[in-house]
Amino acid sequence: MIAEDDLLPYLRSDDRHGQLCALRSLKNSVIGHSDQKASYLDRGVLDDLLAIIGTPQDGVKDPISDECRIQAGVVLGSFAYSDPEISSRLFTSVTLSTLVKVLTQYSPPALLVASLRTLTTLLTLRLTPSLVQQFPDLSKSLSELISHYSAACFANYARQDVQVLTNLCTLVPLISPSHSSAQSVSSELTGPLFDLVYGSLKSSQTSGIVFDSKLKSTAILALAHVLTPTVAREIAAAGPKFTNPLLALLRASDTSTRLSAASLLTALYTSGKPEITSTSGVTRAPQITTLALTLVPTLMKLLDDAIAAPDHGRKCDPRILHTLAILCREGGDVTDRCVEAGLIKKIVSIIVQVAPNNHFASRRILESDGKLLSSSLLCLSALGLYNEDYRKAIIEAGALSVVVAVMNTANTPAIREVKIAACHVLRTLSRSVRLLRTTMVESGVVCGIVDLLGDAPSEEERPLLENVDNVGTEQEQMDDEPVHTTVTEVAAEEDEEEEDLEVRTAAMAAVCNLVLDFSPLRKPILDKGILPLVVSGARSRYTPLRLNSTWALKHMVFGDDMETKACVMSHLGFPLIIKLCDDKEIQVQEQALDFLRNLTARSETYIDMLFDNVGVDEVFRLVDSKLSLLPVPPIDESEQELLSTQPYYTKVIIAAAYIIVHIAAGYDRHRETVIAHETVLRKIVQLMRHENYEVRLACVWTIINLTWVEEPNRAPDDVASARQIHTVSPAGGQSSEQLQQEQSISSFAELYFADIYRRRAMTLVRLGAREQLEYLKQDPVLDVREKTKTAIYQMDSLVGRSSPSAEDEQDIEAGLSRGVEVAGGAMEIDSELHG
Repeated sequence: MIAEDDLLPYLRSDDRHGQLCALRSLKNSVIGHSDQKASYLDRGVLDDLLAIIGTPQDGVKDPISDECRIQAGVVLGSFAYSDPEISSRLFTSVTLSTLVKVLTQYSPPALLVASLRTLTTLLTLRLTPSLVQQFPDLSKSLSELISHYSAACFANYARQDVQVLTNLCTLVPLISPSHSSAQSVSSELTGPLFDLVYGSLKSSQTSGIVFDSKLKSTAILALAHVLTPTVAREIAAAGPKFTNPLLALLRASDTSTRLSAASLLTALYTSGKPEITSTSGVTRAPQITTLALTLVPTLMKLLDDAIAAPDHGRKCDPRILHTLAILCREGGDVTDRCVEAGLIKKIVSIIVQVAPNNHFASRRILESDGKLLSSSLLCLSALGLYNEDYRKAIIEAGALSVVVAVMNTANTPAIREVKIAACHVLRTLSRSVRLLRTTMVESGVVCGIVDLLGDAPSEEERPLLENVDNVGTEQEQMDDEPVHTTVTEVAAEEDEEEEDLEVRTAAMAAVCNLVLDFSPLRKPILDKGILPLVVSGARSRYTPLRLNSTWALKHMVFGDDMETKACVMSHLGFPLIIKLCDDKEIQVQEQALDFLRNLTARSETYIDMLFDNVGVDEVFRLVDSKLSLLPVPPIDESEQELLSTQPYYTKVIIAAAYIIVHIAAGYDRHRETVIAHETVLRKIVQLMRHENYEVRLACVWTIINLTWVEEPNRAPDDVASARQIHTVSPAGGQSSEQLQQEQSISSFAELYFADIYRRRAMTLVRLGAREQLEYLKQDPVLDVREKTKTAIYQMDSLVGRSSPSAEDEQDIEAGLSRGVEVAGGAMEIDSELHG
C-alpha cells in the first residue's frame, strides 16, 4: 500500500510498477467516497489519469503498461459514476478525446470496457450534439470494433467479448443523439450492427450469444437508432427470416428484449412507403399496418406493468412511450387502438407521479425523470396530431396545464428535452381552430413561447405596427407531418449549440399556428416583439429552424391584416424571401414560395411591390424555374432516399403556380404581364395534365383569371390607360371637340378592353390551353371539372366559339358567381395547420 500523500507523485513517475501500485491504492481509496473523489480532483488527479490512459502505443505489447491503463480507466470510471457534481467536472474536451483515442487504437478489452462505460456515463449525463462531428473517425472505429468482436463472439463465445460488444452498442445512440447525426453514422454502422443482430437471431436455438439478452437488446436498439429508410426497406423486403424472430422476441420474458424488438419493428414499420398522406393521417400498405397493430398490445402491456408497480410508473422505461409516439404520429388505426386502451390518461398519470402539482423546477426531478417526461409529452403530441377528439381528450386530461408549467420553468440544460416535447404538444393542440380560439387563449403560453425563442427586444427596439394602406394575402396554412435568440444574434449564431437551436426550432413550430389571422393569440405574440426573432430564424444556417421560421412568416401574412403584412415586410424585405425561394432545402423553398403566394393573393398593391423590388423578369424567372422543378433521379440504390422528397417538389410547383394565379387576379396590366411571359404560360399549359390534382386546379385557375372580363367599374388605372391612348387634353378650357371626345371615351374603352381580352384568349388557344381544357372535362376530380367548365366558357366567349349546353351554362354561372367573390376570380386557397 502507498500512503495517500505519496499517491500523486507515484502516478506522475515513470516507474510503471510504482504507478500500478498507486493506481490500485487510489482505486481502493475513492470507490464509494465522494469526498475523496472531490479532494483528488482538486489536486489535479484527472490530468494524471488521462495521461496514463492516453500513453502512446508503439505496437509492442507491454503487460505492465496495459495494466496501468486499465486501472486508470477503472478509476476514471469510478469518478464518472459519482454524483452529478463530480461527474460534470470530468466532462472536458481532453477527457472525451482521450477516451475516443482508446477506441481508435490498440487497447486491451478490459480498457475498452472501462473506457466505453465511462464515455457512456458522461454522455448520458450530458449529451453532446454529436460526438461524431467532433471526432469524424469515431464511427469507423466503432464499426471495426463491432465487426471484430462480433466475429470473435460467434466463433468462440467469451464473456469479455460480450461485455465489449454490449458497451459498444450502448454507446451508438449516445454519439449521435439527433436524427441528422444518426443518419451520418448509418453508412458505417448499419452493416456490422445488422450482422450482429441477424447472427444472434439466427442462432436462437443454440447456446452462446443468444443467452445474453442484454447484448441482444442493446444491439437491436442500436440498429433501430441508425436505421435509414432505404436500409429498413431492404430489411423488410428480406421477408420473414428477419422479422419473424423479432416478432417472437415480443413474447420474451425479459422486458428489455421485448422493448428492443418493438423498437426495431417500429423502425421497420415507419420506413414503409406511405400510400396516402392526408390531414387525417398516413395510410400504409395493409401488411405494414398489421405489423404496427401487433406491436401495440406488447407496448401497452409493458406500460401497464410499469404503472402497476409500487412507484406507479415513476420508473417506467421512457423508450416505451417513445416507441408508442413513433407508432402513433401517423394517425389511423394504431392511434385509435392506443386511445381506446386509455393511453392518454395513463400518460398524464405518469406525469403527475413524476412532478406533482406541475412542479418541474426541481433539478432532481429533471435529472432523474427528464427523459420520461419528454417521452410522455411526445406521445401526447403524436396522439392528437390528426384527431380533434383526441386533442379534446388531451385537454380534458389536464395536459395543457402541464405544458404551460414546463414552458414557464426557468431554462436549464436538464429541462431542454422536456421543453422541446412541450412545444410539440402545443403545436398539436394549436392544429384545432376551436381550441385555439377557446381553451388556449387564457392558458399563458405566450410568455413561455417568447422566452424559448430568446430575449424579446426592448420597447425602443420593438417596431410598432403602422397603419399602412396595403393589401392582402392567402394560401394553405396547416401542414402535415415535417424545429432562442436575441434580435442581434446573426453574428453569434455560429457559437450557438445545436441543443439551443433544437429548442428554438420546436418553439417556432408551435408559433406557426398561433400567428394565423383567426388566432386570438396572434396579437399578444406580435406585441411581445416576436417578429424580429422569427426573421432572425429565417436567416439561420440551421435548416429546421430556417424552415419553421419561414413557415411562421407565411402564416403571419395569411389573411387581410394589412398592418401585419406591412410590419412583416418592413423586417423581412424582398431580398431575403427571394433568397429563401432558392434555398438548398426543398421544403424551405416551398414555404418561401407560399409566403409570396399569400402576399400576392387579392393584393394588387403587393403585386406591384413585388415587381418594383424584385423586377418583373426576375419574378417570372423564379416562377419558371420552380414550374420546371423535378427531383434528380437517384444514381443508384444508395440514393433512393431522394425519392422521399418527391411530394415536396409537387408542393413547390403548386405554390409557384398559385403565384401566377394571384398575379393574374390583379389588374388588367398584371394579366398583360403574365401573357407577355409565354415561357411560363407554356409550362402552365403542360402542367394541366400533371398527376396531382392541385397542380391541375391551379393551372385552370390561371386560365380563368387570364380570361376574366372586368366589370364596368374596373380599376381606375386601367381606364386611365385607355383614355391616354384615345386622346390628350389640350391646355386651358374644354372645347366642343374635347367634350365630344369625352363622350366617346366610354365606348372606346369597351372596344379597347374587348380587344385585349380577345387577344389574351387567342394567345392561350395558340399555346394549347383550349385542347388541354377539353381533356380536363373528364378529370376524376369534381372541382377540376367544374372550374374547367368556367374556363372553357370564358375562353370561348372571347374567341367566338359555340355556346355551352343549358346544363353546363348553369354550372358555369354558379362557378362565375363564386369566382367573383375574390379578386379577379382568384380562388380562396385551401388551408391546413402546421403539423
